[in-house]
Amino acid sequence: MIRVMLRRLALWIAGFAIGATIMSAADVTGLWVGQTTGRRGEKEDVAFQFKLNGTAITGKMFGDEFDLPLEEASVTGEQIRFIVTTTNYYSGSQVKFVFTGSVKGNEIELTRSRVGGPPAEGPPNRQNLKQTFTIKRL
Repeated sequence: MIRVMLRRLALWIAGFAIGATIMSAADVTGLWVGQTTGRRGEKEDVAFQFKLNGTAITGKMFGDEFDLPLEEASVTGEQIRFIVTTTNYYSGSQVKFVFTGSVKGNEIELTRSRVGGPPAEGPPNRQNLKQTFTIKRL
């Protein structure tokens, strides 16, 4: 009887330790920089500042002409997700970009997807393609 109870206790402790490791968020606090491909194929610098509070993230995306707050940002384990909303200077229209990615040490591989807003500029058959890029911790 005691042996069965000890075995159950050991399994529970092991399960809890594994669960805590899986559920703990990767520490992404700090400044991360990288490059994306712009509309015309040129490289554009991009930077993110993250501050982790449990599994919630606050922060900003910095660009050449803007600083945009992160929305609906979270990190679970090694997975990160957040939204950035841009506003067109001339028309006032807004476009949301969803960023998802994997934290791997001092690098994050991000995928950016455009959601909604006016049709993307370019040929009429152009789709809102996903773009993947890597940012590194400074």
